[in-house]
Amino acid sequence: MILLAIETSVPHASLCLWAEGEFRFSTSWEAERNHDSFLFPALQQALDSIPAETKPDYILVGAGPGSYGGVRVALAAGVGISAVTGAKLVAVESWAQLGEGDACVVADARRGGWTVRFPDGKIDVLDAEQLQALTMPLYSTELPGLLAARGISGAAKEGLVPTAEGIVSTWLRQTPEQRAEYASRPAEPIYVRPPHITKAVRKPWEI
Repeated sequence: MILLAIETSVPHASLCLWAEGEFRFSTSWEAERNHDSFLFPALQQALDSIPAETKPDYILVGAGPGSYGGVRVALAAGVGISAVTGAKLVAVESWAQLGEGDACVVADARRGGWTVRFPDGKIDVLDAEQLQALTMPLYSTELPGLLAARGISGAAKEGLVPTAEGIVSTWLRQTPEQRAEYASRPAEPIYVRPPHITKAVRKPWEI
């Protein structure tokens, strides 16, 4: 099995290629709004790390929670590679690699909310009071000290970052049935709130 994994839901993005039981290529970069300028050279390097006649079986993209724009860039690249190679494009939850035991994974969802991944995999948005009321350990993708600065105490781990290698590890832990279920879902970002779609003030033909 050959897996190409892309994680761009966070500014510290990464990409790797796993083949025949080992990582053949792995790289990372810092990007805020320009993932595409780093992603495509990394993709070329990853694909060059295997024989030209060999193709990936799966393209695994970190679906978030996180940067909607970053995930969309990775998915668009995945669609193109899938069309050329025939590899199956799969969106994998980025935070599945971060939780342990009964811990919740937490990040600032803006507008007064906190994105929370519960141990059972459910993702929801809570306000600060609801978050503080949780009795489970809190792991956070935010910088150390941010939760305390916002009045949230009890963070057990902070500064966690999902990685492409972590996506591969998540995939390899799944049973064949779980992988089939993952692959059957639409390859799209994880929305913690309904996506906001801006409507045009005037119709295109009126401009």
